[in-house]
Amino acid sequence: MRTLVLATAAVIAAGSLAEAVLSGSAPASAQPRSACLQNNRIWSTNVVDDRTLIVMDRSRNLFVVELSGGCVGLTDNLGPIRFRTSTSLGCLGRGDRVSFRNRAVGRNTCFVRDVHTDFTTLARAGRRSR
Repeated sequence: MRTLVLATAAVIAAGSLAEAVLSGSAPASAQPRSACLQNNRIWSTNVVDDRTLIVMDRSRNLFVVELSGGCVGLTDNLGPIRFRTSTSLGCLGRGDRVSFRNRAVGRNTCFVRDVHTDFTTLARAGRRSR
């Protein structure tokens, strides 16, 4: 009986924590933390819109890279998207540059606003990858 009570309490606690994280009211220790995406470990990119990228590293970890303002022409870029950081071993972060080439606009550079692994922000904003 005691095992059943403990198991039920654990399930309720896990459900409450998941609900709190999704609603944004979870304690700081339960919130997703900033992620370390190293420039030299980037494997692929997927453009969601002119302000958001989904990036996969060599370990197949997915990251959301949010860009400041809008990167005009990012959704129709030609070729690779390049990330410019101060070191290739450092984590991609706020203020680092993203550059790409567009047929109509030419070369363009944008700045990183945030890098994280919280995909619920994309779902809330209604953004979908193309």
